[in-house]
Amino acid sequence: MRVRTLLVFVAVVVVMSAPMTYAQLLNGGFESGDFSNWTTGGNFEFTQVTSGAFYVYTGAQEGTFYATMGPVGSDGTLSQSFADTAGQGYVLSFWLAAVGDDPSDFSAQINGVNVYSQTDPNTGGAWTQFTFNFTGTGNDTISFAFRDDPAYIALDNVSVSPVANTVPEPSSFLLMGSGVLALAGVIRRKFRG
Repeated sequence: MRVRTLLVFVAVVVVMSAPMTYAQLLNGGFESGDFSNWTTGGNFEFTQVTSGAFYVYTGAQEGTFYATMGPVGSDGTLSQSFADTAGQGYVLSFWLAAVGDDPSDFSAQINGVNVYSQTDPNTGGAWTQFTFNFTGTGNDTISFAFRDDPAYIALDNVSVSPVANTVPEPSSFLLMGSGVLALAGVIRRKFRG
């Protein structure tokens, strides 16, 4: 194999193995102890990041901190925008705990489209995971709207991750590249000899 061909092949393998743009949601578990990296809006009274036992909740789903939300009379909102790969499949995941207080509501949106909406949500006070698939546009926004007049709804561990098996890992590209290189060597030897 010529040196130039080998260099082109190595360059293609390196480019293909470069990290892809994965969605990076910041402070999704509220582990900063506040709403850093989130945009807050609407009625944000009685909404805070807390640790340990609070109301009927025994603590965070994972880690130390979680959000407790209890605006009275109208909804509060939390949102965050992030860069991702256009056309890539992603999963929005979050953990919610609620006891069905009346009146209360909770909704989740991706780019302004409702993926979850519940009046008087009730998980029995236990942390329950919700997941929703979506296709990245290159720059996406997730947002939550909430209200709980008599008490609180809890939210923790919000994340966005690529759908499994839709984007090969860089190591897969390297493995494929080494196989192609070995095949090229076999073909070369066959034509020379």
